[in-house]
Amino acid sequence: MHLAELKLQLVAIALLFCLVNGQDDGEKSHSTSVAGMVDLLKLETLLVENLSNYADELEKKLQTVRSFVHDMRNENNKAKSQTEHYLANPLNAFSLIRRMHEDWTHWQHYMEQPVGVTQVEYLKANRELLPSSTDLEEAADSIHRIVGTYDIQVSNMVKGLLNGKQYNVSMSALDSYAMGKYHYDQQNFGYASQWIFQAIDWLTAVHHKLPLPLDLDRSEVLLLYAESLIQMNRYGDALKVINSAITYRTDKVKLLLRKSEVETLIRMEPKVLPKPFVKQQVGPYEIGCRGQFPIKSQLHCLYNSTNSPFLRLAPLKMELVGLDPYMVIYHDVISPSEILELQSLAGPTLKRATVYQHATGRNSVVKTRTSKVTWLPDISSPLTVRLNKRISDMTGFDLNGSEMLQMMNYGLGGHYDKHYDFFNSSTATELTKLNGDRIATVLFYLSDVEQGGATVFPNIERAVFPKKGAAIIWYNLKHDGEGDTRTLHAACPVIVGSKWVCNKWIREREQLFRRPCLKI
Repeated sequence: MHLAELKLQLVAIALLFCLVNGQDDGEKSHSTSVAGMVDLLKLETLLVENLSNYADELEKKLQTVRSFVHDMRNENNKAKSQTEHYLANPLNAFSLIRRMHEDWTHWQHYMEQPVGVTQVEYLKANRELLPSSTDLEEAADSIHRIVGTYDIQVSNMVKGLLNGKQYNVSMSALDSYAMGKYHYDQQNFGYASQWIFQAIDWLTAVHHKLPLPLDLDRSEVLLLYAESLIQMNRYGDALKVINSAITYRTDKVKLLLRKSEVETLIRMEPKVLPKPFVKQQVGPYEIGCRGQFPIKSQLHCLYNSTNSPFLRLAPLKMELVGLDPYMVIYHDVISPSEILELQSLAGPTLKRATVYQHATGRNSVVKTRTSKVTWLPDISSPLTVRLNKRISDMTGFDLNGSEMLQMMNYGLGGHYDKHYDFFNSSTATELTKLNGDRIATVLFYLSDVEQGGATVFPNIERAVFPKKGAAIIWYNLKHDGEGDTRTLHAACPVIVGSKWVCNKWIREREQLFRRPCLKI
């Protein structure tokens, strides 16, 4: 590596360090990475154990109290069976007076003593590690993204029937109600009513019961359901729901008032039509994510042995996907042991992914990209050095001046909305002007994804589903150096699985003699 390139990379590392450490850690973005949720699961294990210890403390106190009740009841019954004879004995009389004077005072103090103070303090100490309201909102948004992108019925989602495959998992009334409240707050009343109905259906099941501290007030659940129906102009249905809610409520004033208001709406708007339930619009992106693009004849597969002298000794399995724009897939190009090492290197420094905003000139967290990322400098380990050499063999490009390896892990409904990898030349940064635009993208798939997570190119109707050990390569620029808009692509939401990828963006400046005819 030239000294100039080495200095440039060190500067880039320093800038990356500042950006990463400058992020607000107030929100942990728990849902945006499966790897990030591992620590959350570990914390839950500790909290469950802490709650178990709290139960043990309660049990100890309960056993002490029950033991006293048993002994004192026997003594009291003995006294009542022969009252005068019992009290005539001075020992019994003294014991009674002493007990009534001393013992019950001690029991009062004992009953007032808090139980499980240590366990309560432990929970308080870990409160800051628990997901925030923003985390819950992001998780709800992710569930909705899965439902909308893959056209999954809410009732099926609740039952664990995901995209046609049944899983041994389901959502509780608390889960469904939280989704309903999220959609109600978003004024998405059609989905709100569907989710809240699922919560009501769960609560009415005979074998379902929530523990007392978590139990839902059915009248409140029914009222929110009714409010959603009112917003959908379904006044008659809302009135029936409110009448049902009244039967669960002792304080009926609020519900009776709302009932009167709905009856007034029915009288004043007798012919109002219910608002239609609006689903997410379906375009090429959604069709691609669902695997419904027309099947195109594949070009051909071969062993690539011509890109570099090394490939003559160890050719790579290459599938030619398209010529215009150029797109290929290399199969079995990274080993399981290398994948594990990359994940190990990336894990400790994964941070919420951001997107560069031209208007502000800064990287910002956006809803269109939900994952966690980190950067691995080219010289950070023997593996990264070896992987960059392999990328050079695969592409035939010179990697000097190119960006570092980027590791990404997607979590709950993780996705990256439609975007280009090339930059807008009119707003190019100094780094882009120095090293040129991103001529090519190399994307390694480091895990299989059970459902979802495809890379789709909606403008050319191609979809590539993750396959562990494979890598897809495509050119982002035309021969004249202008961005190729046909390379618009997106990472579809993950339905089930932990999606790990590693990508390398190759810059054009060093490719003068590798891919000629570019503008310089």
